[in-house]
Amino acid sequence: MNNINYLYNGIVYAEQHWTEFQSRLLQTVNFKKKMRTEMDKLSTGNQSYEDDYYMEPIDDLQKNVEHKTNWSMEILPHNISDISFIPDFVKEVYITMIPGAGCWETIEAAQQIHAAGKQAVPHISARTFPGTEELRACLSGLQAVGIERALLIGGGVPQPCGSFSSVMDMLKTGLFAEYGIKSFDFAGHPEGNPDDPDSEFHLLEKLHWAEDRGIPARIVTQWSLEAEKTNNWIDSLRKKGVQNPIHIGIPGPSTLKTLMRFAKVCGVKASTQVLRKQGLNLSKLMFVNKPDKIISELHGYDQLHLYPFGGIEKSAAWLTEWQKKF
Repeated sequence: MNNINYLYNGIVYAEQHWTEFQSRLLQTVNFKKKMRTEMDKLSTGNQSYEDDYYMEPIDDLQKNVEHKTNWSMEILPHNISDISFIPDFVKEVYITMIPGAGCWETIEAAQQIHAAGKQAVPHISARTFPGTEELRACLSGLQAVGIERALLIGGGVPQPCGSFSSVMDMLKTGLFAEYGIKSFDFAGHPEGNPDDPDSEFHLLEKLHWAEDRGIPARIVTQWSLEAEKTNNWIDSLRKKGVQNPIHIGIPGPSTLKTLMRFAKVCGVKASTQVLRKQGLNLSKLMFVNKPDKIISELHGYDQLHLYPFGGIEKSAAWLTEWQKKF
């Protein structure tokens, strides 16, 4: 999704301003250390504090999560050999469509995901298809490996490769029903989409299109870095009468280095303007080493979707430990 662009652009901006950011970060940490020392003096007991000043203890965070939730995960086609690391309780695995890659890679990955006993949900990116025949060929291959649900996205390329500039352009062809796609997932952008200022309007348009035809549809979002914005976005959709299931994207345990590697694999180009449009906080980009706090602050969702930027194995291990808490 376009969220990969936002991530890489943020990383580039961070590198360009690293020295200044490092200095400010050190000042912040020293200030927090001083404040905690003073709080210790006032405390009547022996209170310990986390070495990571950006994370609350996981046990405290867990209390804020009302119930055990279902999860899905994302995977890149070339990482399909890591499918064995994904926990058994994760039933759906989404296949990222990398810009410039062929649909056959998605088809092969879907086949292996099904062989592992899980449901494959491929991304289908409108702007990457030169035309109707190429879309038809892709859908035919996906049908052959048993795909009945797909995540439809516009695509992270600035210019369409052909006649499809949006998801609605693909939907209007009628090809999905012809090739056995019986339900859709549509991309949601709780924190905004710099490439589409009217992203909520277009989401509602697709949901209404599917509802009018009796086609089940869900919303799967880009990863969430701002819980308050995400909660407000969910509340806004519900007030507008949207009853479709909402799956919130969560960034898996990662570091700046692994995030950059993921962005490079996806062929993302640099532009610091996107970071400013998105309004992302650099510290949140660089210290999402665990998503526990983000999850504890979210509400109103139906399911969570994990983006394993730190690697499938590491993300799966974290997720397994998280689920054990319930």
